[in-house]
Amino acid sequence: MSRTRRETIVTDRAARGVRLDLFMVHSLPDVSRKAIKRALDGGRVFLDGRVERRAGRLLSGEETITVTLEGAPPTPEISEGVILFRDPHLLALDKPAGLAVHPAAPGHPSVLDLVKPMQGSSMPILLHRLDADTSGVLLFALSETANREMARQFAQREVSKDYLALVAGFPPEDFSVRNRLLAGVRGRTVAAEGRGQEAHTDFRTLGRGAGFSLVEACPRTGRTHQIRAHLAGEGYPIVGDTLYGGPAGVRIGGEALSAGRYLLHARRLRFHHPESAEEISIVAPLPHDFRPFLLHLPGELI
Repeated sequence: MSRTRRETIVTDRAARGVRLDLFMVHSLPDVSRKAIKRALDGGRVFLDGRVERRAGRLLSGEETITVTLEGAPPTPEISEGVILFRDPHLLALDKPAGLAVHPAAPGHPSVLDLVKPMQGSSMPILLHRLDADTSGVLLFALSETANREMARQFAQREVSKDYLALVAGFPPEDFSVRNRLLAGVRGRTVAAEGRGQEAHTDFRTLGRGAGFSLVEACPRTGRTHQIRAHLAGEGYPIVGDTLYGGPAGVRIGGEALSAGRYLLHARRLRFHHPESAEEISIVAPLPHDFRPFLLHLPGELI
């Protein structure tokens, strides 16, 4: 079965007069010109929502290009540089965006495939999950004893999780969402009165820019797509989260900032060490794709 990926690019004024195919080659450096030509010929390139087959189409600037390409994106590598914490009991990684925790299908690399070489013959035990496009702190147990104690802390909601999200619009300074969530159609999670599982997230707005805001999210429960569904339900979808109605990017004056994924980052985990009971706080640095947006927010927010 062939694999596909979808990319969205928001052009800026500097793209005016540039050929569509050349602009796409420049914007997608891991994609060949031949692959882009195949996408154009196959009707898989959309310019502002309409099919565009002309490689030589001249851009006018401030357009949205969406393309479906053959083949999966390059797999980010896990290296020693992304280890945030390691001792005989626990391993914490700064998971890059674009890498699934579990294999999605045969031949698709995952975090579990890549952490095993770090530990030799023993496989680290995954303690929680992050969606493939969510970056940030991912925690593993390295022994059965640590696994049991950390599983208890997660189950008893003694583990504190802090996320950062760039969202469309201007949320209030502080707000909370409590509802019930269940699986909907097309991979979405939806709110359902009287059905589904209890879901609770507290939010704090850290800064506001031109049409977007930086929000801290503290989930008190751990439901699938909880933060994404809660923000979208309040009218503040995450930038890049097209599944939940989020914009592909934002325009600030004459500059267009596009998001190659939904901009959600698991910034911090806080818990008690399973052996010493010492309070541990593990922080993942901001990913590079957040930084162009943060330049347009006031002051030092993080």
